[in-house]
Amino acid sequence: MPAHNMQVAMNLYQPSARNGKMVKMLFPWLHRLPFVPKVIHARSVYYDINDELKWLFYQLFHEAEIDFSIFCGTPCVHQKITMQISKDKRILGYCKVTDSKNIATLFKSEAHILKELGRKGLKETPVCMFCGETKDGIKLFVQSTVKTRNSQVVHKWTALHEDFLDRLYKSTHQLIAFEQSDYYRTLTDLQLHIEWLPQEADATLVTAAINRILLQHEKQKVDFSVYHADFTPWNMFMENRQLFVFDWEYAQLTYPPKLDKYHFFTQTAYFEKHWNVSQIIEYINSENGKWIDREMYSLYLLEIISRFTIREKGNISREMAESFRIWIALLKYLQE
Repeated sequence: MPAHNMQVAMNLYQPSARNGKMVKMLFPWLHRLPFVPKVIHARSVYYDINDELKWLFYQLFHEAEIDFSIFCGTPCVHQKITMQISKDKRILGYCKVTDSKNIATLFKSEAHILKELGRKGLKETPVCMFCGETKDGIKLFVQSTVKTRNSQVVHKWTALHEDFLDRLYKSTHQLIAFEQSDYYRTLTDLQLHIEWLPQEADATLVTAAINRILLQHEKQKVDFSVYHADFTPWNMFMENRQLFVFDWEYAQLTYPPKLDKYHFFTQTAYFEKHWNVSQIIEYINSENGKWIDREMYSLYLLEIISRFTIREKGNISREMAESFRIWIALLKYLQE
C-alpha cells in the first residue's frame, strides 16, 4: 500500500471480523509510529509496475501518474492478486491478476456477466474495461468503480439489498427448460462427484436432496435469473444512497431467483455474528426468520455445497470442512 495515501489504499481491504475492521480504521493513522511496523512485522519497500501495465492503465484511466495497492488474495485454488488503482484521493478502478488459465476463465466469465448486466440496464455494477493478457502471458481483468474513500460497507440487510435483487431478477429472468439451466448443471456436477464431499458431509442426505429436486423439476419450464454467488457485505458498498455490487466471477445466468439473500444471511451469520448451527436454526424459527422459505434455502445450500466441492476437487481444508459441517447440518434440518 502507498504509505503517503494509506486511507485510500485501505479501501482495498474488506474485513469481516472485528479485529480486521479495527485494523482498517486505525492503521492509516498508526503506521507511522516506529513500534507499529515491528509489532505487525511490516517494513517499507519500493515497488513499481512495468511499462506495459503503466501504458494499459494510462489508456484505461487517462492518468499518467497513479498509485496502486495490492491484495494477494484469500488462500484457495482460485487465489489471485487484486490491485486497486488510485490517483490522489480518487479510486480509479481495480485489476485482478493471475498466471493461471483456470482463473483466467473466471475473468472471462465475469466479463461476460458484466456485459449482460450492462445490456440489461443494471447500472450498480462495474464495467469490464479490459480482459486479456500481457506480452509475458499474465492474465488481467480490469474493472471500473464508483467507490470513494467515503463509501460505506453495510453489514446488515436493508431495503437497498432487497431492491437490488428485485431489479436483478426483473432484468434478467427467463423461462427455460430446467435441464438447460446453470442450476441443473450445478446439481448434476455434484451428483457426478459425490465422492469429493468431505468425510464430515452426509453424502446420502445430499444425494437424496439432489434427486428430489431433479425429479420435482424434470422436464419443467423454470423462471430463473442471474445469481451473484457471493452476495456479501465485503463484495458491495453504498455510495450516494445506492448499493453497488462487484466480484461477479462466480455468477451464473440461470438460477432460482434471489438465492443471494440466503447467501448473505448465512455468511454474515457465520463469519460476522459467529452463530453456530443451533443459533441459525433458532433464527429460522423466529419471527424475524419468517422470510425464509425452506425449499429455497435448501436450493441455496445445495448450490454452495456443490460449488466448493467441485472447486476444491475433494481437497477440503480444515477451515472449509467446518463450513461444510454447518451447511450439511442446516440442509438436514430443512429436509426433516
